[in-house]
Amino acid sequence: MSRRVLVPLDQSEQSTEALDHALEVHEGATLVLVNVVDPTRWVSAGDGEGMDPYYSKELEESAKDASDELLESSAERARDRGVAVETVRLVGGPAKSILEYLEDEGDDIDQVVMGSHGRRGISRMLMGSVAEKVTRRSPVPVTVVR
Repeated sequence: MSRRVLVPLDQSEQSTEALDHALEVHEGATLVLVNVVDPTRWVSAGDGEGMDPYYSKELEESAKDASDELLESSAERARDRGVAVETVRLVGGPAKSILEYLEDEGDDIDQVVMGSHGRRGISRMLMGSVAEKVTRRSPVPVTVVR
């Protein structure tokens, strides 16, 4: 049985299903709920061809507030089931931030349980897949829930 299970969350149905899966399968483990806030929502370097750089404090605060609300509501669901839970908000690209967190935590994370949108073909190639990147590069086992 895993001691600490990392569960990356976003606003998707798939991440909710991943949380439900972790709650059912990893009974007795501490769930580490992570949400990654991508700064490209509030910062742009511009393109040098007419689009100026910008920064929006309002968009940054809104994104971070939404992250905190998601983490707290998810943590509350876990606590209501008697599960120990930790929450972490990261800022950066989702896959990279999750992988860096796993590297930084070393032996403290035993498993990752995450949702996948299940994109296939050209859609997956163009948009990339956070779940695929994490699965390929994770130092610990990853369960992908669809």
